[in-house]
Amino acid sequence: MLRLTGSRLLVLALALLYAAFWVWYGGTGKPLSPDEVDRFMARIDAMATDHQSPFAARETIEAWARADDGREFFMVNLVNDPADLAAAEAYNRVILPELFKRAGHPIFMSRPIARFIEPAGLAPWDFVAIVRYRSMRDMLDMITGPEAEKIRYLKEGSVSKTHVFPTHIGFSLLWVRIFVALAFAALGVGLHFALRPFGWYAR
Repeated sequence: MLRLTGSRLLVLALALLYAAFWVWYGGTGKPLSPDEVDRFMARIDAMATDHQSPFAARETIEAWARADDGREFFMVNLVNDPADLAAAEAYNRVILPELFKRAGHPIFMSRPIARFIEPAGLAPWDFVAIVRYRSMRDMLDMITGPEAEKIRYLKEGSVSKTHVFPTHIGFSLLWVRIFVALAFAALGVGLHFALRPFGWYAR
């Protein structure tokens, strides 16, 4: 019978924690059902004022939701600098916790350092951000949830113009799951050496 020493218990605990993270982080869930889409669209319609939907892309959102494949996606945001930096900071304070609790997070944020190839007449973008969403379900839940009105109001006040579109990842050297696994491994090594002096750990 395998004897469960302190080090083996530590490895088991960290493995279970990582498995829980893997399941929570998701990315390959079930597609939205037609009933779910109907419920989310009803929420969006209920947010309308004077028969005007708060989402300019309502039809686009519905078409995308009905074609949902359940996979994670990455939203590319091309943004003009905000006229009100305080509004941008307020927007980030609201949106980031809403993303994180649904396993979403920024992947890449950057500013252009020079102008290069661009179509004639196109105003250059000032900021690029790529944000990971666990699923379409999570995004719809966020934009129709309790903080939805605040998120929309702050976003409109924080940017003068934006171009946003979703993508599926084709190739990337950025693997969040591997980074988290390495972090757990490093934590395990650190705890192992920190606990070795204690007799109960070696027994």
